[in-house]
Order: sequence, then C-alpha cells, then structure tokens
Amino acid sequence: MVNKMDMLIILNRLASVFGKELETNFVDTYSLALKQYPRMALADAAMLCVQENNFMPRPSEIVAKIEKYDLERKWQAVEPSTERMFWVLFRENYDSTDDLTEADCYEIFGKEYVGAPKVKKVSQTKNMSDEERRNEFRKLYQESKNVSQN
Repeated sequence: MVNKMDMLIILNRLASVFGKELETNFVDTYSLALKQYPRMALADAAMLCVQENNFMPRPSEIVAKIEKYDLERKWQAVEPSTERMFWVLFRENYDSTDDLTEADCYEIFGKEYVGAPKVKKVSQTKNMSDEERRNEFRKLYQESKNVSQN
C-alpha cells in the first residue's frame, strides 16, 4: 500500500509543521507500522493531525485518525487515477488541479492520457465565421469524445 518513499514525503510534511528533525529510523519505523494503509488515507490522517495535534503524531495516533474518520474505506473506494491525482496534489503541495503539469497528467493517467486537444491558433481562426468556429469546436468535442470512449 504505502512505500518508504511515500512515507518519507508524508513524514517530511509532518516534521516541517511540527518543527521536528527526521531521524533515519523514523521512515522505517512508521513504514513498518503503517504499511497496510493506503497512502492517501495516511496523508489525510497526517493533515488531520496537523489540524488537531500539538506534537508530531505517533503511528498509533495516525491509525486513530484513520479509524475515526474511516479514511481507509474512503480511499479504497476511489478510482486509482483519482487517488494518484490527489497524491500528486499532496506531494507537490499544489493548491488545485489547475497547478498540474502535463508530466503530472502522464503520471496520473498513464497511457490513457492523450494531452490537451489541439486548438487552432487565433490567427488561423480570425478569418472564420461564427458558424465555422462552432463547427471547429464541435469537431474537437467529438474527437475528445471518441478518444475517451476508446
């Protein structure tokens, strides 16, 4: 479920908030204690600890948050690409999905990601009538629908 690199990211976030210095065995200990939980359940629980605790949480306190808010079930029911998106938002400390880069989208969606639709340059559409522009956007819409159905 959660690997050591993901655990390091979560613990670094906690340590920075609580002014704690991460010792080398922290990641190993927390990973061993929490490895069965989904990484976003751990990330959510960590952020709840930031809001509700005064000190760096122990693994048992993180588990208590997971159980109290039923975070494990919440993240098991989520589609994998949605979980990956929320993980990227957490990991990169983005405020919203508007901050996602094309590289992030490839990480989130893998081979399914086809990129943004190619829209003609303004100079190419400047001489088009309103009807021609509408037809162009309909065509782009249909192409995007066909890609998502495959």
